[in-house]
Amino acid sequence: MNADVVIRWVRAVLLLALLGYFASSLVIGLLKDRSAGGFGALRQGVGQDPGVRVLLCNRISAPVAAGKEAPEPTRTHEHVELTIFQAVDVVSPDDPDNPERRLSLAAGSKLMVLPDTNDGLVLSSREWGAGGKEVRWLVSRVVIQPKATNPAASEPESVPARRDATSFEAADGDAVFGLHGRRYRGSAEVMWATAKEVLLLNCLPIEAYTEGVVAVEMSASYPLEALKAQAIASRSYAYSRKWVAHAGRQPFDLLDGDDDQDYRGTGNGPPLIARAVFETRGTVAYTDLPQGSYPFTPLFCASSGGYTAPVETVFPAARDAYGQPLPPGMMPGQSDPYCQPGAEGLGNTATHWQTVDVITPAQIRSALARLYKQTNDPRLSQVGYIRDLRVGRRDPRSNRVETVIISHTIPNSPPIELPAHLFRMAIGPSRVRSTLWSTDSPKKIDSQDASATKHYQITCMGYGHGVGMSQISAWEMARQGHPARAILSFFYPRVVLRTIW
Repeated sequence: MNADVVIRWVRAVLLLALLGYFASSLVIGLLKDRSAGGFGALRQGVGQDPGVRVLLCNRISAPVAAGKEAPEPTRTHEHVELTIFQAVDVVSPDDPDNPERRLSLAAGSKLMVLPDTNDGLVLSSREWGAGGKEVRWLVSRVVIQPKATNPAASEPESVPARRDATSFEAADGDAVFGLHGRRYRGSAEVMWATAKEVLLLNCLPIEAYTEGVVAVEMSASYPLEALKAQAIASRSYAYSRKWVAHAGRQPFDLLDGDDDQDYRGTGNGPPLIARAVFETRGTVAYTDLPQGSYPFTPLFCASSGGYTAPVETVFPAARDAYGQPLPPGMMPGQSDPYCQPGAEGLGNTATHWQTVDVITPAQIRSALARLYKQTNDPRLSQVGYIRDLRVGRRDPRSNRVETVIISHTIPNSPPIELPAHLFRMAIGPSRVRSTLWSTDSPKKIDSQDASATKHYQITCMGYGHGVGMSQISAWEMARQGHPARAILSFFYPRVVLRTIW
């Protein structure tokens, strides 16, 4: 082989090596960009449970005067007063290695945290001195975490303030702190919001959170397979929301109310719920796409009324955790033959199968005023007397109402067409219980006070938004012997279940 050939071979090898180097660098760079954008693998805590941060809303516990509406829960608190159920450390991740930023509280003590008028947080407990000694820390957050934990702190986590509060809970798995009569597992994190407000987060493993949700969302009397289906749906909901929060660098993953899942703190209920959570540990719902399969939020409701609602008609902005539109048929509208037998078997036909309510024009007008405050929809800024309420569009397959049309007396104002789900939530979801209305609804009827005013009678089938799993249908399917995976596959036909921790 002459010298020219050797040189050409060497050049070719070097060129291939350089191309390989640049290609690998590009791939690594893209992966880093995706991770930096929040779409890489979530941080895994000890035991691989990634943990969750739940924003605890400020629920006004004072009695409400007759005729007055209870105020909506808010996201901020003027101060928080926690009851401590176990020995805890009070630390600040903002200043983790400062021994002056570590205090202790014994079981039975109280802790008050409020914002400093200038900056930082003020902590107060009678255990720190007669009359309640105040401690002022120039930090943006403090964490109240149990001393005895499961898993125990590893060597790198020997500094309490350096531990991720979502990766552990108390060693006995019981409540650590209480707020407004509710008990919470895991840790509490109080964050400075403004000079007059703080945020309160419950930080705990997803499995502990899931147990708390299932204990509220589904009765412990349900069959085990129905509880397991609920556990997978609720865990998947939390995991998908955490993924989105991670991507957006949000300070919390979930709210503790109906905006996400109903969560009231510790599960610690009957052993069957704990068993359902344990036997499905780490199982999460993904979309079924060969490429780009991501977690998604599997929705559920109390009762489908016999026909589920397609997700795109109720929640048109629904996306998977990566922000992509859900594949068609992920949560479809379809006949649900298990709903009526479930309602009858549970003795819930009067609440979960068919309900009737009468709505007055004044109540519609008040609901639109509240809706204007929430949405700032200019069509709702001035609404006169309600002249008429009628159905705009129905889904021809299910007969579910998609939109309603409201006429009123403001001159030159066209009728207002609203999504039926939005109208239902504005009137009150416990009154208009679903968007699956009888064909004659809304039916005009005479008012009971013998005036000329017409009221509107609405007959609903089912209870809830109707998207995804119907819980009473899950009860019936489990009673008939269907396993949890079959229940989920019925309501989410394209679901892929993955056990990821």
